[in-house]
Amino acid sequence: MSRPKHRGTLGRVLPVVSTEVERPLLLATMLVALAACPSDDAVTPVDTEGTTGEPSTTSTTEPTTPTVTEPGTSSSESTATEPTASESTAADTTEGDAICGDGLVGGDEECDDRGESATCDPDCTAAICGDGVVNQTAGEECDDRGPSETCTETCLVPSCGDGIVDGDTAEECDDQGESETCDADCTAVECGDGVLNTTADESCDDGNGDDFDFCNNECTPADAVVLDMVHVFDTDTGELDGEAQTSWDPTSSTWYLTGLEITNAGILTVVGTNALTIEVEGDVVITGLLDLSGGDGGGPTAPLCGTAGVGGLAGPGGFDGGAGAGNGGSGTENGEPGQGPGGAPASGGTSSTVIDGSFGGAGGGGGGHTMAGANGLGNNGGTAGTGGEAHMSLPPLIGGGGGGGGGVEKDGPLGAGLDPGDDEGTGGGGGGGAVRINATASITVTGTIDASGGDGGNDQDCPQNPGHGGGGAG
Repeated sequence: MSRPKHRGTLGRVLPVVSTEVERPLLLATMLVALAACPSDDAVTPVDTEGTTGEPSTTSTTEPTTPTVTEPGTSSSESTATEPTASESTAADTTEGDAICGDGLVGGDEECDDRGESATCDPDCTAAICGDGVVNQTAGEECDDRGPSETCTETCLVPSCGDGIVDGDTAEECDDQGESETCDADCTAVECGDGVLNTTADESCDDGNGDDFDFCNNECTPADAVVLDMVHVFDTDTGELDGEAQTSWDPTSSTWYLTGLEITNAGILTVVGTNALTIEVEGDVVITGLLDLSGGDGGGPTAPLCGTAGVGGLAGPGGFDGGAGAGNGGSGTENGEPGQGPGGAPASGGTSSTVIDGSFGGAGGGGGGHTMAGANGLGNNGGTAGTGGEAHMSLPPLIGGGGGGGGGVEKDGPLGAGLDPGDDEGTGGGGGGGAVRINATASITVTGTIDASGGDGGNDQDCPQNPGHGGGGAG
């Protein structure tokens, strides 16, 4: 009868006493094999018995083959991990090795945002207005390292209306628009600077210091006048109906207006020694009467006609007529000459001489203007008056010459001189005035502009036959 046999891993036959004796021997044998192998290959012992402590009489253990793990593979699904290079290196933190734009702050860099950002300049310095580097991302339009004519202290291009007063430019103020103290062009408010500022109560601003034009030095515009009644304007005082006009320039006798209308019912009579210039910024409409005519000469006082007639007053810029001959007039047998521009007065009529025992007086000469005045008529042998000489009116603006006064009608004997009973002569008419009207828009005249000379005086209240005064020039 043979005993059961068990084949060991080393090839020897050993008597089997029990499984509890055999297993320790098998483990020892495997450990020896593992220790003898210098390989990193893993060998896994295999327990084929799987006993629970009960003796076995027939089981044998087969040799096991070590499992070898090839590089890069694993039977347990695990792989070796290679070392991973870090994204940060010590090179960018070393003095002198920093690279601006790599996103790493190192060396002398103050920042590095891989380019321009709101807080970092492209040269890796902090974005600061005044550093000389224009950083548009940070809102800089310029950077001159301080205020200049082309760049403000806040690194913006100077612009009137931005609320920043740049002293290196022409800005005197900047209230981001028109204010009571600052014009829209960033200059201080000043009447006469040519900039209309309605916030500062300017109604006009013509950019000059002339106080007598369309806009005075308080930036108040000239009046727009509508005349629908009887009115008088005096060129000596600049008054309309006795009220001074703020837009009257006495040096040039110019009335500045922003509109002029003389209606159908309106009459504007102009008096004074100076010719009138009317400057209108706007329209001129005359459907009524603009009167600049000379006055008529006066006649001897009735009923005795012992006082000579006075000369007529001239229109503005014209010349007065001469007084008649005799008492209260010229004081002589000849009438006064009418007035005119220097060197060319109209001559007064001379007294008559006795012819065949008859007496009479001659008429004065007419005033002159662009043509010579007409001579006065002789009466009963009296010598006629001489008309005034011609003179031009433009330039300067000059009215007509006055007519000469008429001669006396003598009642006394020849050579006796003036007699209280003589009939004195009449006055000459005043010369017509002159006016110039300029308008920036239009001038419409459907009414009348009268600049005629006055008539010589008449003798209708005297029984005798005095000499008549000459008419003034228109």
